[in-house]
Amino acid sequence: MKAHYPRAMSDTPLPPPSPALSPWTAFPKVELHRHLECSLRVATLKELARRAGIEVPDDERAFRDKFLVTTPMLDLETVLTKFLVTQKLLSSEEILERIAFECVEDAVREGIRILELRYAPTFVAQGHPHLSFESIHEAILRGITRARHLPVAVGLIAIIQRTRPLREAERVTEFAIAHRETLIGLDLADNEVGFDAKPFAPLFSKARQAGLGITVHAGEAIFAGSARAPIEAVENLGAQRIGHGLQIHNDPRAIEFFRARRIPLELCPTSNWLTNAVPSLSDHPFRRLMEQGVPVTINSDDPGVFGIDLVHEYDVLARDHRLSQQEFNQCNDVAAAASFIAHETKQKHWPRPIDKSLAPSLG
Repeated sequence: MKAHYPRAMSDTPLPPPSPALSPWTAFPKVELHRHLECSLRVATLKELARRAGIEVPDDERAFRDKFLVTTPMLDLETVLTKFLVTQKLLSSEEILERIAFECVEDAVREGIRILELRYAPTFVAQGHPHLSFESIHEAILRGITRARHLPVAVGLIAIIQRTRPLREAERVTEFAIAHRETLIGLDLADNEVGFDAKPFAPLFSKARQAGLGITVHAGEAIFAGSARAPIEAVENLGAQRIGHGLQIHNDPRAIEFFRARRIPLELCPTSNWLTNAVPSLSDHPFRRLMEQGVPVTINSDDPGVFGIDLVHEYDVLARDHRLSQQEFNQCNDVAAAASFIAHETKQKHWPRPIDKSLAPSLG
């Protein structure tokens, strides 16, 4: 069935991030949902585009219109298509190492102390036949290793693209299992509409048995069954966290399912607005879900392409949803407990004891 996306209430472009102006910059944060491929710095994006022979407008507004997503697009699929502009630039191990290092460095500037980065080997390799899964992963690891002196725990999650053939999903799963010493989890992402998650169930079962954490993009866009999709991700794929999942807000049974099992949602307010999953930032169900007992976490999703950062998300939630410091701490405590990074590693960088009782109940 074709997805339906409501018209956005505002098409005012997002301003460039200004973390130094926010009172939330130094606030200790956890980020569980950040895509490495779409986390390029603006300066790096401009440089790489020029090196690739792509025209980069001198006018800042024209640049943002061409390369970034700062106003609501038609739907999630349209946004994912625009990501391909950035993907073309991920053309060498040198570039991958650089963006991984810069991503960690930027996260620390945003006050992030526990950071999970995810990437799709098939997405990075597309159009770059000289890059293998192995060389891509090793380049990213080198970048993260260069940042090991920084005060942040970093983990990597491999993504299966649900829109690609199942044989590619099998390759990604086998790769993730073979590299479980340097990968902490497996994810299923891309457009949900018309791409059922059930065929991937055996792969996720195998990954979980191998010790990988499981997070699944589900219930992100608005479509028939979108509130049920996150439940199916838990029941069929063994998801311990849900990427987005905001569409459960209209289904009391789904809300109770996630409340009772303490399964966190990786919510990304600005991303959901830009993909037309919500009509406006103020209409995001973040507070409603939180007040109904659903574990919620705060994430930026694709900060480079969206022209934001995690501080921006805190500013939005403080301004539009009146989240207090105590409530931000609550979200971060949930995220710290739910992170797939080894407890001793993440505790080293977190300012208070991580409460293991906040972790999902999957019994």
